[in-house]
Amino acid sequence: MRTFWPRSTLGRTLLLLGLLLLGTQAAVYVLFHQYVMNPAAERFAEFLLQTDHALISSGAQYAPTGNLQWRPASAKPGKIPDKYFMDKTAHYVQQQVPGARLRVGLDEGSTTWMWIRGGPHQPWLGMPVSPMSFGGQGFMFMRLGVIALVTLLGAWLIVRQINRPLARLAAEAPRIGLGDTPDNLQPIGGPLEVQHLTQAITGMANDLHRLHEERTLLLTGISHELRTPLSRLLLILHLPDSDFLEQKSAMRVDVNEMDETIDKFLTLVRSGDQEKAVVVNVRNWLEEMQEIARERYGLDIRVAENHFAVAENSIRCRPLALERVFRIIFDNTRRYGDGSLQIRVLSHPGHTEIQLRDYGPGVSAAHLLAMNQGTLPRQTGHGAGIGIRICKRIMDLHGGTIYFENAAEGGLVVRLQFPVTAPLRT
Repeated sequence: MRTFWPRSTLGRTLLLLGLLLLGTQAAVYVLFHQYVMNPAAERFAEFLLQTDHALISSGAQYAPTGNLQWRPASAKPGKIPDKYFMDKTAHYVQQQVPGARLRVGLDEGSTTWMWIRGGPHQPWLGMPVSPMSFGGQGFMFMRLGVIALVTLLGAWLIVRQINRPLARLAAEAPRIGLGDTPDNLQPIGGPLEVQHLTQAITGMANDLHRLHEERTLLLTGISHELRTPLSRLLLILHLPDSDFLEQKSAMRVDVNEMDETIDKFLTLVRSGDQEKAVVVNVRNWLEEMQEIARERYGLDIRVAENHFAVAENSIRCRPLALERVFRIIFDNTRRYGDGSLQIRVLSHPGHTEIQLRDYGPGVSAAHLLAMNQGTLPRQTGHGAGIGIRICKRIMDLHGGTIYFENAAEGGLVVRLQFPVTAPLRT
C-alpha cells in the first residue's frame, strides 16, 4: 500500500518541521489578531467617534476645517472596508453607536479618505489618511520562502547530527562482522541516543566475540582433552581378555577424566548466568566451603585469626556458580599444593576480599601472568587451564575479580574480591 509518509530521515524531519512551523504560524496569526489587532481596532473606533462628536459639538460641520470634509447624512461616500483592521473598526463603530457607519474610498485623485458618521442623522466626516497595508502577496510569498528556507536548513542540521554518527557506525559494522574486537573501534559520538545505540551494538559485538571464542575453545578443547583417554580405551579394547580385565581400573580413571573434562567445558560455557542471585553471609558461606574442602577434597583448612572478626559482611552472589570457583581452587590445592589451605577475610572500603593460600611450590612468573589474564596454556600434567578461565568468568559475572600471586613464605595466594553493594551483571 502506497503511503505519502517520507522514507528518508531528511524527508520526515522536513515534513514534521514544516507542519510544526505552519501550525505555529496559524497560532501566531490567531493570537495576534485576537489580542493585538482587535483591541487596536476597538480603540481606533472609539477615537474616531469621539473626534466626530467633538467636531460636531463645536459646530465645525458648517465650514471646512483644514483637510476635513463634510457630507450630508444621506450621502454614501466611499465603500464598506474590506481590509481586516478597517473592517473590525467599522464593526466596533456600529457596535458602540447604533446607526454609526465607517467607509473608506478614493477621491478623484489618489488620496484615500476615511468617512465616519457618528449617528443615523449626523453628517459624514471625511479625513484623508495614508494607505494602511499589512503586507501584500509579495510579502506573503517572501515570508513563506523564509519559513521554507529555515525549515530546510533546520532539518538538514538535525539530520546531519544524527546521520553522520550513524554512517560511521554503519562503516564500523562490517569490521565487527569480520571478527574485529569492538575495543578497536573509533569513537562514534553524536546525540545521546546514538551513543546509547553504539554502546548496545558494542556490547552485542563483545558477546558475539565471546561466544565465538567459547565455541572454538569448546570444540578444540574437548577434542584435544578427550583424544588421549579415548586412545587408551581403544588400545585396551584390543587386548586379550585376561589383560583387558586387569585394565578395568585404568579404564575407570580414563572415563572419570573424560567426564571431568566435559563437565569443565560445559561449566565454562554456562558460568552460572541463569542462576538467581542471593545475598549470603560471608562467615556462613565459608563454613560450608570449609566442610566441602575437608570432606570432598581431604584438605587441612587453617583459618586466620582475624577471620571471624570481619567475616560478618554480606555479599551478593550466585551460590552454585561461586561454589564452583571454590571447588576448582580446592582441587588445584589437592593436586599441586601440600593439602593445606589457609582462609583469610579482609574488609576494604567498597569490597570484601577472601584470600585462599596453599603451601605448595607456587608457580613461575610467566604462568602467574597468564593465570591473571585467564589465558593459561595447557602444560604437561597441569590440565587445560579451563578451571582458571571458569573462575575468572564467574568472578566477572559477580562484578568482582580474582587475582593470583605467590606468597612471600611460599605457596600460591588466590584473592577473591567481591563488591559490597555493586549489582550483579545480568
